[in-house]
Amino acid sequence: MGRMRRFRISAALVVVAVWSALPAFSTARAQFVAPPKRAHHALVYDGHGQRGLLTGGNSPVARGESVTSLNDLWAFDGTRWSALRSSGLQVWGMRLAFDSRRGRIVSFGGNSNRRAISDVRVLENDVWTTLGQHSDMPAADAGFVYDSRRDRFIAFGGSVGDGSAYGDTWEFAGSTWAKVALPSLPARQAHAMVFDQRRGRTVIFGGTGPYGPDERPPRLGDVWEFDGRRWSARQFASGPSPRTSPGAAYDSKRGVTVVFGGVDAGGFLGDLWAWNGTEWRKLADASSAGPAPRAMGQLAYDQRRDRVVLFGGRKGWPDGDLNDTWEWDGATWRRIGN
Repeated sequence: MGRMRRFRISAALVVVAVWSALPAFSTARAQFVAPPKRAHHALVYDGHGQRGLLTGGNSPVARGESVTSLNDLWAFDGTRWSALRSSGLQVWGMRLAFDSRRGRIVSFGGNSNRRAISDVRVLENDVWTTLGQHSDMPAADAGFVYDSRRDRFIAFGGSVGDGSAYGDTWEFAGSTWAKVALPSLPARQAHAMVFDQRRGRTVIFGGTGPYGPDERPPRLGDVWEFDGRRWSARQFASGPSPRTSPGAAYDSKRGVTVVFGGVDAGGFLGDLWAWNGTEWRKLADASSAGPAPRAMGQLAYDQRRDRVVLFGGRKGWPDGDLNDTWEWDGATWRRIGN
C-alpha cells in the first residue's frame, strides 16, 4: 500500500509538470500581435482584399534624440494583424487611397530620408511599385483621395517642412498630373481629407496653415467641399474645434465623414464627429471607455464588417506613440486585442 501511494504521488507530479507547460504554449499561440508603435502612418481599407492595410510612419528612439522611419506592411482582418513583407522606402506622412475601379491601393508623397517626396506608388502583390513623381508637389501630410465618380485622384495641401503648406489642387488620372485652375481654399497641411461617395464630394476639414519662424501654427476648423469644378466653403452652427492631424474616414453605410481626435490649442483630443454634408454631429466624447486622446490616430472604414478601425497615433513626446487597435460600430468603441 505504501509503495502504491508513493507511485500515485509521483505520477501526479509528472502530470502537473506536463500540464504546467501547456498554458504557456497556448497563451503564446493566442497572443494578440500588433504592429509596432507609430505616428505619421497610413491606414486604408482594401476593398479588393477586404482587409485593412497599414504601412509606414515613424517613432522616436533614444528619448527623442532621433526618429526611426518605417516601411513595414500589415493586414488587419477584423480579428488579428498579419505582418506582410516590408517594401519600398522608409517613409512617413504619405497618404493612401483605394482605387475601387482597378482594385488597388495607391500611395502619394510623404517624407523619406529627411526630405519631402513626390512619389506615386501602387501596391501590387503586397509590394510597392513606383509609377512616377509629381515633381511640382513633393509633400508630407497632404490630402489625397480617389474620386470614384470621375476616376481620378485628387491631392491638396501638404508640407515640405516646418511652417510651409501648399494651397493648390491637383488631379492625377493615372499617368499625368494636372493643376486645377480655380479659386482654392486656404493652404494647409495635416488636415482631414476624404471622398464622400454618396454625394460625389471631396471633403476637407481642419489642418494647419503656413506660419513663420516666430509665429504660432494656425489651426483651422473650416470645412470645404470640392465637386470637381470648384471648392465651396460649408457653414455650420457648431462642430469640432480647430485642430491639426485628426484621423478621418468615410462611412459609406451612413454616408458621413468620420473625424477622430487630433490636437488643438488645449492639447490632444479624443472626440469623435460625423459630417453629413450639412452639419456636424458629435458621436462620442473622450472617455476611459474609448481610445486615449491623440493626434495622427489613423482611421479606415471596413465596409464588409461596418466598422471604423483606428490604429496608433501620438499622445506625447518622446514616449507617447501608440499601437492600440480600436473599432467603432456606430454606437460604441471596442478595443481589439490587448
